[in-house]
Amino acid sequence: MRLGSMAPRRTTQLLSALSIATLSVAVVGAKRVRADTITFDEALALGAMTPEVAEPRDMLEARQAGDQKIRGTADTTHLFFMPGGLVSPSEARGFDMQATITQGWNLRGLGGARRDSAGHEREALEATIRARALRTRLDAARRWIDLATLTQVATSLEARIAGLEELVAQRERALANGVGTSPAVTEARAILAELRQHRLDIEGDEFAAATQLAVAVGREPSQDLLETAGGSPDPPLPDASEIRTRIADVDRAPDVVVEQLRETAARARVIEASAEYAPVLTLGAQGERSAFGSWVVYGITGIAFRGPGQERRLTSVAHAQAAGAAAKTLSAKLAARAELEEALHELRHTSEVLKLLEQETLPALRQLVASRERAVALGEEPYFAALEARDRVFAAIEATHRARGAQTWARIHMWLLLAELQSEGSKP
Repeated sequence: MRLGSMAPRRTTQLLSALSIATLSVAVVGAKRVRADTITFDEALALGAMTPEVAEPRDMLEARQAGDQKIRGTADTTHLFFMPGGLVSPSEARGFDMQATITQGWNLRGLGGARRDSAGHEREALEATIRARALRTRLDAARRWIDLATLTQVATSLEARIAGLEELVAQRERALANGVGTSPAVTEARAILAELRQHRLDIEGDEFAAATQLAVAVGREPSQDLLETAGGSPDPPLPDASEIRTRIADVDRAPDVVVEQLRETAARARVIEASAEYAPVLTLGAQGERSAFGSWVVYGITGIAFRGPGQERRLTSVAHAQAAGAAAKTLSAKLAARAELEEALHELRHTSEVLKLLEQETLPALRQLVASRERAVALGEEPYFAALEARDRVFAAIEATHRARGAQTWARIHMWLLLAELQSEGSKP
């Protein structure tokens, strides 16, 4: 049978399959059972209440309660009570007693140094809470966008599979009636099998994305997977030049602020360690009752010096920690600068990719489909050519969904980073 004689029938079948593919989107959506849904705003809010954020918050509460009891410059208090008696000569026997109390005073303000160190450590914990909250919110946002993107990809793929299944069934019926060719049916079946395999891959990706989203919002993963609800976010952003200006001050980046405050706390602990071995002034009093009933009172004053080099162990460790904290601050600045530059690049890059797909790739491929369909109708091209072109369109649609998700993430990433850079909390 000549190809040209089959062209009108094949064209009709192809157009019928395309109509089925369009309608099946609604059908697939109706079949999905939403056990538990979450909007983007809910994910963003819950992301800031995960155990990762609760850890430094609980630590800060415990420190605030405990640090209030830090002593001042007063050192150790000593109280001695020494009862006794006079035993010789026998005629003078009687009860004797001595009581002594002394108070030491650190001469380098150890109490103040301790309070300063504790205060800087609490500031670092406060900054850690903000930095952790940013990271967990970013993670929740990314997981939500990933799942929403995969849902769109899956819906588009189901539409394609439904349309192709109907087309294969039509061709099999036609072949059974002696119309059409076996290679055409075989080709369609092969493409359908590949699409079903791709659907299994997408289902696995959806499961992983839903599980990761549950963890990111602090929920226990279960067989009732989370599904996204509501529209994708589209936060307002300034133009590229304004963004470049705002990200110039990397010292305000949350992770950098944390390391700066930890460095400050480490240097404060150097001072505290040195004060631990400062001279101690001792003041006190002693009372004595003799066996004859008389009382004697003494005043006590003294000063204690540490032996040379006794403090070196403690202070050397503190100095080493301060040096390490300074290195971590520099490392955090480099990492923050890299993240900001990458975020700005992704903002431009994803926009260009999406624009190319929407304005050039998809229109060109749709024109190619129309051209192939006309050629098939005229008998100038085999049916496989139109089917291959349609597959390329669906592949480009999937790429567009993924590119749109990547751009959404790039915008959210930059939006949250800019908000934190402008926050009053992002000051060391």
